[in-house]
Amino acid sequence: MPEDEPPESLATPEFVAALLADGDDDMAAWVIGEALEERPRADVFDGLLRPAMEIVGSRWETGAWSISQEHLASVSLMAALSRVRPGEPAEMRVGPVAVLAAPAGEQHVSGLACLAQILEERGWHVENLGANVPADDLRRFVSSRGVDLVALSIGTHDRIPALREAIGAIRAAGAGGDSLPLMVGGRGVAGMEDEIEGPDLVTASLVEAGQFVDGLDARFRSGSPR
Repeated sequence: MPEDEPPESLATPEFVAALLADGDDDMAAWVIGEALEERPRADVFDGLLRPAMEIVGSRWETGAWSISQEHLASVSLMAALSRVRPGEPAEMRVGPVAVLAAPAGEQHVSGLACLAQILEERGWHVENLGANVPADDLRRFVSSRGVDLVALSIGTHDRIPALREAIGAIRAAGAGGDSLPLMVGGRGVAGMEDEIEGPDLVTASLVEAGQFVDGLDARFRSGSPR
């Protein structure tokens, strides 16, 4: 191990949070990559990255870190994630199609980036629309193409009204939108799982999201209708 690399015991959410807030996406990517050598991707994202970003958010909320550090951490995380994407080129993925989006007003998209990798690792083609997607625009997008899954993510509880609007728009979309597999997640749904109606899965856990996707994969392989 090079002298400037941390020992395994430092590969913790606290250490990753500090790396991200310092803008050290190279070292953060190394830490994430080492963890991925030992554990499944969803486990690493749930157990290392999610708590790291919760630390970032908490330290910003308490004034320990500035808004600039919070923004830098988010940008650094996206850069680090780009370095640990599953190896298969996106153009080689001809499997089922997933559309990912954050509802109107939602700017936090690191959860979508993590979910995209979990899907890509399973051979899905991912169309990640990113932040701040209006409900009507999302409905038109989904209605205009063949889609096998829609996933929505919010970072805070105050985006739940926008999330509900997006869910309603998907369910009202043509081409089977009322039965289209739909899951929602992100930090903003934690503790609210029983209060959000419409999706097939509501969870803040990427492990649970991966298990849901595995169930869809099994259904597709069996030839069941999508």
